[in-house]
Parts: sequence; structure tokens; C-alpha cells
Amino acid sequence: MSHVLVAGGSRGIGAATVETFLDKGFDVSYFYKHAPGAAGFGIKADVESPSEVNEGVKEAVDRFGPVDILVYSAGISLTGLTTDFSYEDYLHVMNTNFGGFFAVCNEVIPSMISAKKGVITAVSSMWGQTGASCESLYSASKGALDAYVKSLAKELGPSGIRVNAVSPGVIDTDMMKSFSDEDKRNLMYDTPLQRLGSPEDVAGIIYELSIDRSSFITGQIIGINGGFLI
Repeated sequence: MSHVLVAGGSRGIGAATVETFLDKGFDVSYFYKHAPGAAGFGIKADVESPSEVNEGVKEAVDRFGPVDILVYSAGISLTGLTTDFSYEDYLHVMNTNFGGFFAVCNEVIPSMISAKKGVITAVSSMWGQTGASCESLYSASKGALDAYVKSLAKELGPSGIRVNAVSPGVIDTDMMKSFSDEDKRNLMYDTPLQRLGSPEDVAGIIYELSIDRSSFITGQIIGINGGFLI
């Protein structure tokens, strides 16, 4: 049975990903920071802490064996003028959205190289590709994530490891709780498919990227945005 580790698996896209893989019969462990989710084997680990990531991966491996599929869904967003952000804000966003991915990858890649197989998928954002006004730090962190995914795909491909990212558009998760109903309606109207995305929309593509019929897909940033960014 394949072992799936979802970093940031207690809410939103991460929780939907946990549920999707469980429904398909996978062994699923996941990291959470504050409160566990409803399903899967939850491990309390802050992705900003390399030591907690190290211990969390060890606990997951002790339970289910080496990680075959890694999904990185941990992320935070700050909204405001760039001059309103502090250096501490920068560190918090970058260490969560990109630094945590780096740390978790470094923990699981050696066993994947030994096995000559593995799949890594990061949850990015369309703002990492095009940038968003008043979300400069978030956009920058996701741009770094995209570049790292492409680099890893080239580096790890000869070892049989595939690395991709999904790039969601406007998805109806807790990250949108600061948006008013009017803002959400406007974003919906700006989306050609005329609706907001769901966490399940993204989780389904993460699953598809992880299975054998996607065995020739690596180094890609897959847009899931209803046509918002074309």
C-alpha cells in the first residue's frame, strides 16, 4: 500500500486531499499546526520548524513506512500594501509557503531516491505566476515554490521521481474568510466558468498527478482556476 504524506492536511485543499486518497485506499498521514482534521493519521508539526518536520516525518514513516507520495498544502496569505508588511511578516510567509516545502522535501527525497520512485506535488497559486496587488509576499513565496518545483523535477527525474505543482485560482477555503460576499461575487464573475473553485476540484487533480497514468508528467505548474488566468 502506498503511503501519502500531506503537509497541511487538516483544512481546505489539504483536508480534501487527505479524504481523496483515503477514499482510494491509500495510507495517509498528514501534518497539522493547530487542530487535527477529521480523517487520516494526524501529526502535529509546524512546517516553519525543521526539527518538527524531521520528527513528524519520522512518526509518519514509523506508522506507514517510507513516503511514496508527498503533497505540500501548507500555506498562509497576508493581504495589504507591501509597505505595511514587516520583515517578520516576510519570514513567516516565506518560511511557511516555501521554506516548509524545502524542509519536508529534504526529509523524504533520500528514501525516494533509494527506491527510484516517488511523486511530489506542491500546492501553489496562480498569483505565483502573475502576481497579485496587495498580496506581494504571498505571490513571491508561490513564485519561489514554482521555480523550486521545476528545478527539483530536473534534478530528481533521473531517479524516477516526478515533481509538479497545482496552481489554484479562487478556491472557496478559509483563506478567503477576509473577503466580503461582494468581493467573492466579483471574483466569481471574473472567472470564465462563473463559479468559485472547491477544495475537491484541486484534490482531484493532485490525485491524478500522483498515479501511473500521469507517469510522463513532471516539472509542470497545472492551473486549476476556471479560466481566470489563461
